[in-house]
Amino acid sequence: MAYLGRGLDKISNIEVLDAITFTNSAGPYNITKSSTAFVPASANALVISIDGVVQSPSSYTLSVATITFDSSMASTSTMNFMYQIGSGVITTPSDGSVGTAQLATDAVTNVKVADDAIGLDELSATGTASSSTYLRGDNSWASIAADTNDKVSVSADDTTPGYLNGKLVAGTNITLTEGSGGGDETLTAAFSGNLNTSVLNAGTLDTARLGSGTASASTFLRGDQSWAAPSSDFVLLSSTTPSAANTISIDGHFTSDYDVYKIYAIGMSGSGMSNTRLSYKMNVSGSSVTGYAFSTANQSGTTFANWADNTNAVYMDAGYVHDSSGSTSQGNLEMLIFLPLSTDKTTIITQMTAWDNGTDFGRYFGSCADKTARAISGITLSAGAFGTGDIEADKILVYGMKNS
Repeated sequence: MAYLGRGLDKISNIEVLDAITFTNSAGPYNITKSSTAFVPASANALVISIDGVVQSPSSYTLSVATITFDSSMASTSTMNFMYQIGSGVITTPSDGSVGTAQLATDAVTNVKVADDAIGLDELSATGTASSSTYLRGDNSWASIAADTNDKVSVSADDTTPGYLNGKLVAGTNITLTEGSGGGDETLTAAFSGNLNTSVLNAGTLDTARLGSGTASASTFLRGDQSWAAPSSDFVLLSSTTPSAANTISIDGHFTSDYDVYKIYAIGMSGSGMSNTRLSYKMNVSGSSVTGYAFSTANQSGTTFANWADNTNAVYMDAGYVHDSSGSTSQGNLEMLIFLPLSTDKTTIITQMTAWDNGTDFGRYFGSCADKTARAISGITLSAGAFGTGDIEADKILVYGMKNS
């Protein structure tokens, strides 16, 4: 129906909203103004005309910037207009009229609260607020209970020990520092005196605090306060007690860490034989090989004579061993091996003391060289070419000499 005067869209407190295109559904439909989301003040603030009929506010619901109608809106329906009336009206509440019911949860932030605006009277905590009470997390006023473990006592004249839990000494400076959050405090102690060992309980100081490095069963504390393995020219690589056998292999101990090795065979004897020469071979990749040049000399009493000499040997002789297992007539062998992993021709020096037939004492000196330039992996002890039966030893030790 026509009327005289300005159109509704010309009134200052009217918001002209975009028309909605219906899609055969009740919604929800987005509410926009100039294609930008718009949030109406309330359902009663809207005036909506569809197909020439103004809609009742009870026929639709609002949810932020969307509207949902009670019935489906046909896509053929036309929205004539949609206005919001009364936007921009602000009512200031009177002093003291706003209660907690009107405030949303967490609506008041720290920046909105003026300094000293909230006093003790505004806090609804239980108990009595005083200079000796503090507000606890359960919204109650309470005093702080004393804890004897937190007490600090330092002597007045600073000549006798002061204690923090019985662990501080004279000259200790105590500093209480406020934490960055304003509520946490850190107690620090700077020692200007000496720590008296009498205030330490047994076992309270572990080895990790004595020096740098790793403390273990194989390291020792040096004078520069560091844990280190003991230094030695020779390092024990192996200690074994082999069973009686026709051959005893001493293999797998040669590495690039050492250029010189010593092998000690202690308490050597034959088993199941009268007496024979103790011999040895060189091993390559764990298997014994032949082809050596060697010489062995014998000294028995005051007699010194060349005992064996061979330029293309199958075995190298080291001395006699007697069938004296468990007796006092045992022999001892020392071997010195140079550059076993080098492609040079490996050389070995041997020295052995033994009892020939259990009665005549002899000392044997020998040396050999591998006729082929090859790396060797170890040596094999055996009864050699002049006897049968087994050999045994109380102990075989292998040492390596460090390169530097």
